Amino acid sequence: MSNNNKDTAGLTLAEKTEASLNRFLGGNKKLLLIIVGLIIVALIVVGIVVSVNHKSLQNDFNQISLLEKSYTDVKAMDTEDASYQSTYDTLVSDLNALADGGKKYPNLRAEYLLGIVAFDAKEYQNAMDDFMKVYSEANGSYLGSLSLTNAAVAAEELGNDSLALEYYTKVIDEFGFAAAESPKALFGQARLEEKQGNTDLAKATFQQLADQFPNSEYASLATNRLALL
Repeated sequence: MSNNNKDTAGLTLAEKTEASLNRFLGGNKKLLLIIVGLIIVALIVVGIVVSVNHKSLQNDFNQISLLEKSYTDVKAMDTEDASYQSTYDTLVSDLNALADGGKKYPNLRAEYLLGIVAFDAKEYQNAMDDFMKVYSEANGSYLGSLSLTNAAVAAEELGNDSLALEYYTKVIDEFGFAAAESPKALFGQARLEEKQGNTDLAKATFQQLADQFPNSEYASLATNRLALL
């Protein structure tokens, strides 16, 4: 056995590994420098994207806050005021622009506010469409239950009791009794069941409302209805 083979045989596993690594690094130095450079560039790009996204989201939050204040101002204006229509149109235009900007909270909030504006203007179909869009994109958040309940109210205003009942029922089926709108949804269910002649189901729903939410204003209304059925 040659001296070289003896030396190699006498090396420990760690030493062999180190020697192999050194040979690899020596032979691929240029390639490794390129890879390291690409990684650094990628990290910089990721950092820039995260920073830009964070700034953009913060801008959207600031924008929706301003638009909510604008909505309050418009509500307080006299519709005969010379500047009312232009102020109203600007509000709707800005809300549409923000609503079309994505599916994050400020965007959904803008879409929801468009529904409120349309409802105030008695444009109930537009209001319902806006509310249902928010519901479909809210991923189970409170905006979803709130929008679905408002969509039910808009459906009632359109005279579509069956659709309103479907939406009220969906609030309970999907959000249970945890949603703030649950008492209102139960009351809506019971009213429409009573209106359709389903007295027993209406009574059961009114009773469920009274039992489940005894401190709600809707519980008092439900108790009064039960006394008359």
